[in-house]
Amino acid sequence: MERNDAKRSRRTITTSEIARLCGVSRTTVSAVLNGKSTVRESTRRKVLECIRRQNYQFGMIARTLVDELSRMVAVLVSSLGSPYHMMVFRGLSEVLDAEGYHILFHNVRREDQEDPETLASIHAYRPAGYIVLKGAEGLNAAHARKIQELGIPLVSETRFEGLETHAVNFDCRLGMRIGTDYAIEKGHRRLAHIGGPAFSAGAKERKLGFIESLIAHDIPVSDAVIVDAGETATDGYHAALEVLRDPARRPTALVCFNDMVAMGAYRAAHELSLDIPGDLSVIGFDGIDFAELFGPPLTSVNIFPTLLGRQAAELLLKVIRNQTGRGIVEEWIHPQLIERASVRAL
Repeated sequence: MERNDAKRSRRTITTSEIARLCGVSRTTVSAVLNGKSTVRESTRRKVLECIRRQNYQFGMIARTLVDELSRMVAVLVSSLGSPYHMMVFRGLSEVLDAEGYHILFHNVRREDQEDPETLASIHAYRPAGYIVLKGAEGLNAAHARKIQELGIPLVSETRFEGLETHAVNFDCRLGMRIGTDYAIEKGHRRLAHIGGPAFSAGAKERKLGFIESLIAHDIPVSDAVIVDAGETATDGYHAALEVLRDPARRPTALVCFNDMVAMGAYRAAHELSLDIPGDLSVIGFDGIDFAELFGPPLTSVNIFPTLLGRQAAELLLKVIRNQTGRGIVEEWIHPQLIERASVRAL
């Protein structure tokens, strides 16, 4: 019986049978096998999935085409070398490698945000799906919208305004409230928020979380210092220098957009001969691995980047395999404070 089943699984399947099973024409099947771009992406994937299920025996070029289409995931990122994204990549790789998928990383530079052809070379590979990390969605989510219009499975890190996508998300506003609440509960009343890029939706949410915490604790917002900086250590360094330079207006605690900005603030404090946490308390955001190696170890709001990567990859595989059911799936990660040595009680 097993030999008969094996023999049946290797029998010759014709393109006519593939067409009948998929409910398309032979011409469409032929176009798919020849890699033509005239076929709708959803139809292409339907045909390729049928080919895999039926064990269709075809030429080496077509086999390679199907393998590329079914085993490559494109990941769009805005800062490829950041420690945060490296932790996200770790999570992505743990899941996708185990499932036999290849990962193609593409760095979307700021100058590419408005260029509609930015992803043309990636689309040419016909990836099985896309994961779009924050900051790489394009101006007004143009890149993510194009992927969605092509009918390619897509999972994003956070939801994009005006575009419904499957997403893995975390509450930026809540996370920043948690960090700011902690500083206030330690007795700090003179606070500063070194924010992220002015154009970033996530940075705006974190700023709102900081302000909401001040209001909840009856601290006038006008008493706090709020500056838009960026997402790198260099951005944090320059912003912190300006915030800390004047002793009369100097805050006792900095709540930073992310851990890298906090690292820059450490350098600024050192140059101004300020002790952390003796003269200045600092709180980061993200929960990157080496924040515990800062001197002193950095208190940070952990959004679990590696877990986020794992969940994004697992969700994408469900989308590719049509296992998500109807509607948009959005998974949430709850931020948690990591209490270390960079904050002192007043």
